Amino acid sequence: MNGDQVTARVEGTSADLVADALALGVKATARMVTSWVVEGLLANPEPRKTSAHGSDPRVFPPEQRELFTKLLEARGRSPLGRVPQRSLVRVVLYLWLIDDTVVLTPQARRAWRTHARATGRVTAAKRSETARSVVEQLAHPSASLKQRRAAQLVLEEGERTGRIDLERLTSVLTELYSPWPALPGSPRIERAQPGPFGPVTVQHHIAMWKAKQQTITRLRHEEIDESVLDRVRAFHRPMWADYEARRPVLAAGTGAFAAAFAEPTTLEGRAIEAVDAFVATLSGELGLIEAASHAAEAVRIRRTR
Repeated sequence: MNGDQVTARVEGTSADLVADALALGVKATARMVTSWVVEGLLANPEPRKTSAHGSDPRVFPPEQRELFTKLLEARGRSPLGRVPQRSLVRVVLYLWLIDDTVVLTPQARRAWRTHARATGRVTAAKRSETARSVVEQLAHPSASLKQRRAAQLVLEEGERTGRIDLERLTSVLTELYSPWPALPGSPRIERAQPGPFGPVTVQHHIAMWKAKQQTITRLRHEEIDESVLDRVRAFHRPMWADYEARRPVLAAGTGAFAAAFAEPTTLEGRAIEAVDAFVATLSGELGLIEAASHAAEAVRIRRTR
């Protein structure tokens, strides 16, 4: 900014990006810039369009140079002493979801890989906190401490290993969801929680968790083509826009689900929500939710025989 005149951002080399960081008071190196490219925080630099010499340093487009600066500024504003890289990656993915001009799909695919690799890499205390939150969400008020503890341990193990034992998970979550014994000679009565779009069974929760784990694994190994990511994004955008239009009404409702529709107040919160929503859409478009639903239902039927 120079008076009332805005200085337009231009393309820049890796050295230019390092200089931009130093101007913000951030220590940076060419190695850091390269690392950001590998992780999907930045796109690959391009050959200079006006250069006839292939040995000239490659350059980042103006949008990417601006992105680099904005990510550094966002990191600097954070109250955390050290901002996890996965937080910046989610912001990049959020930009890819809402805009076609800054983050292109080749970069986004690398960012999805970085995001997927970070998923589940949390401390034991964080896994315990997450599992406890899920237990409280699913537990019937009359569920015993023993039933709650059994469910929490299985959830923690699944998060730690990335593997889901459907038989065991169905057993502990069914006991948590519907904590009453079956009457002799009668099938077990299992409840469903009320949801904004209909009753939600324990099999639904299990299927969504399994499908998400499988999707994250595919993203981690870059097994999903860029064309698929583009197609699912195009399908996801109008659905998400429709949800965003309806969420004020849903958030103003009553009941346990109303709070889930409150709009995040920070960019990080919006990024987390948008990324999780896209993973769910991707899971459905890959057919993983349907397959997981059939598997969870098959386990339920076996248990009732």
